[in-house]
Amino acid sequence: MLRPLLTILAVLLVLLAGCGKKGPVQPLKQPLPAAPKELALRQMGTRFVLAWDIPKVNQNGTPLTDLKGFKVLRMRYDLAEDCPECRDTSVLLEEIDLDFLREVIRRGDRLYFWDTELKPDFGYKYTVVPYNRRNREGDPAQVRRPMLIPPFPPDRLAATAHDRLVRLAWEPAVEDRQGAGLLGYNLYRRTPGEAFPPRPLNREPLMNNAFEDFDVQNGTTYVYAVRTVVSIMDHPVESLLSNIAEAVPREGL
Repeated sequence: MLRPLLTILAVLLVLLAGCGKKGPVQPLKQPLPAAPKELALRQMGTRFVLAWDIPKVNQNGTPLTDLKGFKVLRMRYDLAEDCPECRDTSVLLEEIDLDFLREVIRRGDRLYFWDTELKPDFGYKYTVVPYNRRNREGDPAQVRRPMLIPPFPPDRLAATAHDRLVRLAWEPAVEDRQGAGLLGYNLYRRTPGEAFPPRPLNREPLMNNAFEDFDVQNGTTYVYAVRTVVSIMDHPVESLLSNIAEAVPREGL
């Protein structure tokens, strides 16, 4: 009888000793958003358009369900003298709340943000930081490039309406600055009362100064403009918009 009792007491002592080694319960570390995907920077005239995909997961791979928005920071640097990797003087440019989008366009899961306060022949570095509803920041994404003097836009854009078709033609830009290689033209379309979208109708720059738009409906007014696209310092640069041309396709035209 005594031996089983001693055995039980010994087991209890071991269990109590093990429990004594445990510290206080630590709260689980909350995951933070992963970095934005496909961050890109394009020059359109005298503006930059910054675009990125909304992340779907946290840093640990779990689904991102509490994303609140993004902070966009900008740093300007001298192309000849500054080292953007050596020091960071970025300042907050915009805070984007996904529930109240302003100064930004959303197309599916991709966001487009325009920056207009720029000076030619300077470089600009952008940092996009996601943050969740607890205002905790996730991984940043960065991109940089120089702001260059844009080429001249095309001239005399004309739009001719037909049955479910609009034909467009324009005159090429006059000879531009040295060192700029022509990549082609980007064509943009909108309806009255809307802004031109951040992406052109064409997937790649058009090498001809003409285009046929079959993706139209009769009776709808379409507004067009075109930009010259050149390569400067290995960077594609778009011109300001050309003149605007309108067309209303109709049956029988």
